[in-house]
Amino acid sequence: MLQNKNIRLILGIIGIVLLGYILWNVRSIIYYFFAAGVIAFIARPLMTLLGKVKIKGWVIPNWLKSTIVLVGMVGIVFGLFRMIIPTVVHQADIISKIDTGTLLGRIQPQIESTTLWLEKVNIDQNELQTILQDEVSKIFSVGDVGNYVKGFLGGITGSLIATFSILFISFFLIKDGSIVDNVLTSLTPDKYLEKIKTIFNETKDLLTRYFVGVVIQISIVMLVITIGLSILGIKNALLIGLIAGIFNIIPYVGPIMGAIVGISLAATGQLEANPALNMTSFILSVMIPFITAQVLDNFVLQPLIFSKSVKAHPLEIFLVILAAGSLGGVVGMIIAVPVYSFLRIVAKEFFNGYKVVQGLTKDL
Repeated sequence: MLQNKNIRLILGIIGIVLLGYILWNVRSIIYYFFAAGVIAFIARPLMTLLGKVKIKGWVIPNWLKSTIVLVGMVGIVFGLFRMIIPTVVHQADIISKIDTGTLLGRIQPQIESTTLWLEKVNIDQNELQTILQDEVSKIFSVGDVGNYVKGFLGGITGSLIATFSILFISFFLIKDGSIVDNVLTSLTPDKYLEKIKTIFNETKDLLTRYFVGVVIQISIVMLVITIGLSILGIKNALLIGLIAGIFNIIPYVGPIMGAIVGISLAATGQLEANPALNMTSFILSVMIPFITAQVLDNFVLQPLIFSKSVKAHPLEIFLVILAAGSLGGVVGMIIAVPVYSFLRIVAKEFFNGYKVVQGLTKDL
């Protein structure tokens, strides 16, 4: 009997190792399924809306609804890229022609005032200026834009394969929502079937609200920054707003990164048109749209999206994101809320007898 248990244990360990090896080697396919799943979650409300359309009793079939939704999404993304790519190429060309020495001379007064303050806390001024000069040189030494274009073209095949795979998987996840249900049903023992179905349905509803909320959040942040920069007469306002919106996906640190990149792009664009620009007043004025967007995001959008969509306290979400960031970096922070939401639903179904689980899942 003991020998049989040992054999089963060894076989189980070998099976787990083999499964891990296989999953690692097909991880790109897992990424495709994850991206397709996000698209399917976002598409669910649109599919429901199209399902209400009736023409003399005729209802739009699922395959046509899925096609309309996917074509619409691809059209929006393609339209944005078509508007932005020429701007990106032009911006890269501007950056490549910037004289680093001249730029450092323009901001020398700000450097000196900052370093004088830092000297009071025993930080060497010469060392700081050397570090700053090296970093600025790295940022603005874009070089020949053609090299970057070649690199982009070199990886375009892989990008096309990934795009096609994601869209293909997305189509069937949107069209046949029962595919995953059927797979889970066939793999789940009968005694756990009801619980698994409940987990799956609740997860779909919760993550749909979350991902749709994230899209709305990105769109509003992008819109506020784009309008604000346009009012100030900043070049490439749409590009900067889009970049800031995308960075906003990363909780807490993303908005800061987006603001730094956005303000840098705004400054380089304005320096080309107005070399005598007062950098201090310019940067302060450009910061206004970013600050406005973050106040709106932190006090209105995030509480509505992170708290109400996943039904968790803001402090709870904050701690989860911090922990995920420590474990998995930026990627961990991005997927923290969806993964935590799923784990809460699983815990509610299987471990609801524990007080800590009851406390964490009472709002679900």
